[in-house]
Amino acid sequence: MMAVLIALVASSPTKGWSGRSLSLLDPTYASKYIPIIASVSEHQPPTWPSYFMDINVLAFLVPAGIIACFSPLSDASSFVVLYIVTSVYFSGVMVRLMLVLAPAACILSGIALSQAFDVLARSIKFQLPGFPTNSEVDAGDSNPITVEAKNNAPKTDKTGEPSKDRPSRKNKKKGKEQAERPSVKGKPEKKRLLVLPMGASILALLLLVLLSAFYVVHSVWAAAEAYSAPSIVLTSYSHDGLHVFDDFREAYAWLSHNTDVDHKVASWWDYGYQTTAMANRTVIVDNNTWNNTHIATVGTAMSSPEKAAWEIFNSLDVKYVLVVFGGLVGYPSDDINKFLWMVRIGGGVFPHIKEPDYLVNSFL
Repeated sequence: MMAVLIALVASSPTKGWSGRSLSLLDPTYASKYIPIIASVSEHQPPTWPSYFMDINVLAFLVPAGIIACFSPLSDASSFVVLYIVTSVYFSGVMVRLMLVLAPAACILSGIALSQAFDVLARSIKFQLPGFPTNSEVDAGDSNPITVEAKNNAPKTDKTGEPSKDRPSRKNKKKGKEQAERPSVKGKPEKKRLLVLPMGASILALLLLVLLSAFYVVHSVWAAAEAYSAPSIVLTSYSHDGLHVFDDFREAYAWLSHNTDVDHKVASWWDYGYQTTAMANRTVIVDNNTWNNTHIATVGTAMSSPEKAAWEIFNSLDVKYVLVVFGGLVGYPSDDINKFLWMVRIGGGVFPHIKEPDYLVNSFL
């Protein structure tokens, strides 16, 4: 059984890997061999502004968190570093994997903030009046304050005079052995603390608190404005206020009220689920892109002359074709913008569809 399974995996063109997995390992794989994967906007590489939009100030705290993980380096910190490195790479290949990067960025930023708050709070606490000092402190530019008087004070007996311990033979022998050994510097027993000036510590602490508060405000705004708007109802802002584009909902309502229940609707696969749910009509392709042949057939019909397209749609028993045009309102994600993907996906199954035939001087 295992031999059969290994033989099946070895005979597979992708060696058992899915197309999306191979796209992560080789970012050019999907555009070369599986254009349906490359056509999805979630599978496109992100832009630099999208990083600042999603993780915001965490992008500046993550490097500090990585440095903190190396002092000292442990199994847990090694895992966190490996997590952030792999997630940064994967998010650079597909924008949807920003969801994988976000938790790693939060962990590393939390480590960086924790270390910064620890240093600043210790600096303020150490300089408070009446604070008991029992450690050696490195004050940076200021003179280091060493508090070892108590430990270095000479031992005295009950009368107050320095005690004179008489070395025994055993102690003499032990001292002689220690003198013969080479001196090796060991680790210091006392921890050196960095103490910053009081004013600088308070100012830096306030800045970090404000930075954290700004990130919380940005996250709430992004969740409310950028990631909560439905894709059916579009909104835009201009100098005269808010504009709402309800064209998708109205189009689905028209199909629901003016077509028969058994009529089939052809459209690009992006609108399949919406047409099924809101218009209650059967579609040829939908967002479940498992059937690449059906999607290529619709793409071929969309990119063919009217007579050839009518024959293809008639063979599929299609009564209505839904086409999205956004030129009037400036909608950038209409079918004209997706047209080359229809050509590429159709050409992947039907060789007579060739992308250069639709281009003039490398333009559509």
